[in-house]
Amino acid sequence: MVRATTGGVLKSYRYNLMNSFISSNKARETMLTQRVFNSYAEDPAAAAKSFRLRKSRMMTSSQLSVCQDTYYKHSAGFQCLLTIDELIDTTNGKGTAMTTLKDTTLEMLNDPKGDARVQLTKVLDQLSDTIVQNLNQTYGDDFIFAGADGQNVPFTVEEVNGVKKLFYRGVSVDATPPGAILTDAATGNNVTDANGNYVMASSPTLSKTEYDDAIAAGEATGNFISYKASDGSGGTVDRYVRIADAETMSEEDYNKAKTDAEKLDYLMNEKRFVDIGLGFQEDENGKLIESSAFNDALNGLTFLGYGMDKDGDPKNIYSIIQKLKGIAESVPDEGTWSADVYEDFRGLVSKLEDASSNFKTEFTNMDAGTQKLKNNMSLLEDNVYSLKEQYSNIEDVNMADAITSFIWAEYCYNAALKVGNSILSQSLMDYLN
Repeated sequence: MVRATTGGVLKSYRYNLMNSFISSNKARETMLTQRVFNSYAEDPAAAAKSFRLRKSRMMTSSQLSVCQDTYYKHSAGFQCLLTIDELIDTTNGKGTAMTTLKDTTLEMLNDPKGDARVQLTKVLDQLSDTIVQNLNQTYGDDFIFAGADGQNVPFTVEEVNGVKKLFYRGVSVDATPPGAILTDAATGNNVTDANGNYVMASSPTLSKTEYDDAIAAGEATGNFISYKASDGSGGTVDRYVRIADAETMSEEDYNKAKTDAEKLDYLMNEKRFVDIGLGFQEDENGKLIESSAFNDALNGLTFLGYGMDKDGDPKNIYSIIQKLKGIAESVPDEGTWSADVYEDFRGLVSKLEDASSNFKTEFTNMDAGTQKLKNNMSLLEDNVYSLKEQYSNIEDVNMADAITSFIWAEYCYNAALKVGNSILSQSLMDYLN
């Protein structure tokens, strides 16, 4: 037989009362925090899984933020390019007469005279300036079409020898690699004229027989530059360039043209990759795998064009317009086009159409890239929601069960207190001082 003493009953009561109090507090905390566990020790397995899900959600949220910024930047760029597209021609139906390049150049091909030609050249100039202004637009604090350098204005216009020239980040948009220099096969040195200028390989050359015929016809030997050319079999033959026909370039100009062309090529291939949830991974050499990132650099020259063609004409829309303007201004106000001038103008108009076609192609490609960003943004939003739902299922408590548990714990605790009143009944000693 076990004897129930007053001390034992009180000890057991206090122990159970404290457990009831702890259970009540725990149920209250669960109901208030709405979480299944509040420390790693309470459920290590669930806490570890929840941590991984939260880490993934934070990474995805960061990628979503970057993707949103990139998308809105491209959307702003799209609107700028759309405006330029409307300035180029009337294909979209929004352009009106004399407010597009296409209509203005067609009017000029109709051989206007006097004030009409002056006004049309002014329209060309204004349209070209408007195009540049649109490509200098900003999104936030960044220039949209400045490539990887969003802090400095991409396009500037300067007057060079009275002609307006366009520069991209300090480099002429018409910069093109200089042609090859004639080299003397016997000495390996560059062929130069009497002033030390390089003779370009594009200069028309004469054979020894043609040179002898020219001398026999009365031309002076001083009118020619001679050099040794390879005969293709290890030997050399004499070749000549008539000074009057020679294409030359000073060493300074040659080096500047080469440097500018290299700079422009570098700027054109400049990229700025961002992580929008495509993997963002490096290869074994530590080089970024480009397909795992998104290049958010928008280069204005991609749309306007750059460099010179084989005829020595610019490929850039702005430069072509300025050259058209120069041709039109060279014709007297009351004069008419000469056949040669008209053909030059018409040829440039054709090249402007080609440059405009290239603009539309790149514009379409950019639009496709913007749509890709939009689709990726929707996918990331779904992923963020899915991850939140997953760790919510692990961490969040069922409120109906939590409230029921709390009410039951409170009931048990209150009942224990009432039981205590009967166990700890007062005696005469409680009233004695």
